[in-house]
Amino acid sequence: MNFIAFLVAFAAEWLTAGQLALRDPAWVLGYVRAALRMLGRAGTPSLPFAIGAAILPGALAGLVLLLPPVHAHPLLRILFAALVLFFSLGPRELGQEVGAYRAALARGDAVQADRLAAEVLEHDAGQRHGPCLESVAAAVLVQANNRLFGVMFWFALLGPLGALTFRVTDLMRREAIVRAARVDAPPRAAEVGALCQRLHGVLAFVPARLLALSYGVAGSFEESFTGWRRYLTEESDHFFHANDRLLVHAGRGALGARWEGARDEGERAQAALALTRTALFVWLAVFALLTVPAWIA
Repeated sequence: MNFIAFLVAFAAEWLTAGQLALRDPAWVLGYVRAALRMLGRAGTPSLPFAIGAAILPGALAGLVLLLPPVHAHPLLRILFAALVLFFSLGPRELGQEVGAYRAALARGDAVQADRLAAEVLEHDAGQRHGPCLESVAAAVLVQANNRLFGVMFWFALLGPLGALTFRVTDLMRREAIVRAARVDAPPRAAEVGALCQRLHGVLAFVPARLLALSYGVAGSFEESFTGWRRYLTEESDHFFHANDRLLVHAGRGALGARWEGARDEGERAQAALALTRTALFVWLAVFALLTVPAWIA
């Protein structure tokens, strides 16, 4: 069921390309902001409460699948699961953002290019740390996990519950960091931000490593593995917090000369995007190999 839901969700994404309003996360942002306010009111930000807040929307989606009218009809189950997956992806599509960024660079519109770069880099969320992540191309390698592969991994594992929980933790992380950076930040905002980052880091840990491996399969495996070893040497003390750096090290190595020899940042970002798309085909092929034999049996 999950593999068919993947195909339906990706088809819907392709058919609605450019219509980002359809997947605007505003419907869940109100819930996320309320959860963050409640976290901040506690004497000490509560990890159990944060986990419960992250799981609740996905749990409700899981309960819908158990309703007799839905549970009794495989087609309804697939369509509902695909709908949840569709709204859990993104919300912005990396290919469109990279295309718009390259177009702004080509016409010499530095202001627009900087604005588009900031959206991919998540500067407003304080996401990037260190010089090797201060580029749109590096951010593409990282955002692929936050927007797509992390959602896919948890959907394959737990269905709509997993996909929606991962998306909510990502929104909680981003919103908490934005709140903590404000001049009028509420008390304990920094603690809440750190807690949400850790929670998201735990869920992103396994898919980040699978994606790093996929970058090697999709590109230069030897150079990607060299980048992975460099990550282990430089970032071993960060554990869950270094998912981003691992993806950049592995992705840069997988791209090899395409990264080092790119004429500008736009071309490098396009190469990174192409790598993530090849990695997506690798994941879909693996899911198909795991699913089709079960159908045949």
